[in-house]
Order: sequence, then structure tokens, then C-alpha cells
Amino acid sequence: MDMATAPATHCSFGIRIHSHAASSSCFPNRLDCSSSSHFPLHLELSTISIFPRSSSPLKGSMDRVCARPDIDDFYWEKVSTPILDTIENPICLKNLSLKELKQLAGELRLELSSIMSSTQISLSASIAAVELTIAMHHVFHAPVDKILWDVGEQTYAHKILTGRRSLMYTMRQKNGISGFTSRFESEYDAFGAGHGCNSISAGLGMAVARDMKGRRERIVTVISNLTTMAGQVYEAMSNAGYLDSNLVVVLNDSRHSLLPKVDEGPKTSINALSSTLSKLQSRCHKTNW
Repeated sequence: MDMATAPATHCSFGIRIHSHAASSSCFPNRLDCSSSSHFPLHLELSTISIFPRSSSPLKGSMDRVCARPDIDDFYWEKVSTPILDTIENPICLKNLSLKELKQLAGELRLELSSIMSSTQISLSASIAAVELTIAMHHVFHAPVDKILWDVGEQTYAHKILTGRRSLMYTMRQKNGISGFTSRFESEYDAFGAGHGCNSISAGLGMAVARDMKGRRERIVTVISNLTTMAGQVYEAMSNAGYLDSNLVVVLNDSRHSLLPKVDEGPKTSINALSSTLSKLQSRCHKTNW
């Protein structure tokens, strides 16, 4: 296509494009698009990839122009989340029935999926921990009880339930909320979780400090099976057993490892501790412990 004359052409999805360029030395950032289905559109291109017609240097012509519009250019119908819409803080979970809690879990997954599609941030670890998050906030009384997360990527459902739902789309942006838990951000974030293996150590320190002050709040730490191989975790568990302080440790066992066996499928765990815990859990069910 000659950039100076700019004849109309068709995109791969059937929209006719008229380019407005003064010369062939530059490609415009604004295009007027129309189609036979009466779909007028003014398109601001944020990313342009030019594919030359041959391997020779591009000389004022091209074969195809591909543009990726900004995510804000799309407007999807909002999914109904009636229960989640009523949750302003974890106290709101206390009076929900089991059926309502299950519905809330589904709505949280939908919300996280919507955030993930808009921000392009992976929230799969948080989606997998939705029921765990709801259960802990239903049973314990944060922020009086301290809940410490091991990995920041698991805490996004926690952020939504603790009053930050409207801010989730600003995550990891300038002047937005953190991608991790932060004590500066919320009183519900008892510890600044980063990339794993230190929640038990931090929780044990808080538990000992609580005992010295004669207080009775519960300290709850979440540890992922993906980080239980770290030496700091074993040191913390050994110290917790020796000090015998009242500390709740929750194992978020995803039954996955960082290196799954390819020949046995991606869902096969090769984490020995995870396998042992799964066998122990099965044995407990059989003996009605």
C-alpha cells in the first residue's frame, strides 16, 4: 500500500481502513474505520506491527498492518455478583450461610478473572486459593487476629474481601495498590508477603510477642507447598515446636510442584512432602480422625 495515496484496504476482520498520512515517510496513529454493517469507528493505534511483502527492505509499501487496541476500548457486560457486592470487609462474611459462601467463591473467581483479563496480571494462584481465603476470614476475626500470607500472588481475593475491590485495577501501577500485602496499605495485611517461605518465621515472632504482652489474639500463617522445601520454613517449624506458642499454620497444598513430570501430565506432583501429606490426609479420613 502506498502510504502517500493511502487507498482503502480491509483488515483481517473485515473493517475497511482509510489512512490519513501526508507522506510515505510515516504511518498515522489515527485511522478512520467503517464497514458495510454501519459500524463507524475512529481507531487510535497503540501498537503497530508492519510485515513487509518480501525480505527486501521496506520502501513505502506493506502487506499488512496489525493493531492491538487498548483494553479500555472493549466494554463487556458486567457479570452479576450480588453477594460480593455486599462485602465491604470480612465481618460481612460472618452471617453468610454455607450456600452463600459457595456462591461468593464463584463470584470471587469471576471478579478475579475479569481483573486478570483487564490488567494482564496472572491471578491464577489467588483463584486457586479463593475457598481458603473465604474460610479463614469466616472463621478468624481479622484484623484483630493476624493472618500472614506466604506468597503475595495468593492474596488478591484477600484484598478484594478487605475493602480494596475498587482499587484492584490499579494494582502494580503508579499510585496504585501493591501486588503484595502491605502494612502501609491495609490493617488487614499483618505482614508484607513477597515471594514465599517466611510466613511461619514472621508469625512465630508475632506469637511470642503476643504471649509476652499477655494478649490472646490468634496468629494464622499460610504456607504454600511450593515453598515448603526452603530451609527457613524448616527452621521456623522447629522453633515453633520448641517454643510451643499458640500458632496456627495453614498448608495451602495445591498438589503441584515447580517441576512436574512431563510424561505424567502437568497436574502430577513430584513434591515428596505434598505426596506424603496427601497420603496422611487420606489415612485420617479412613480412620475418622
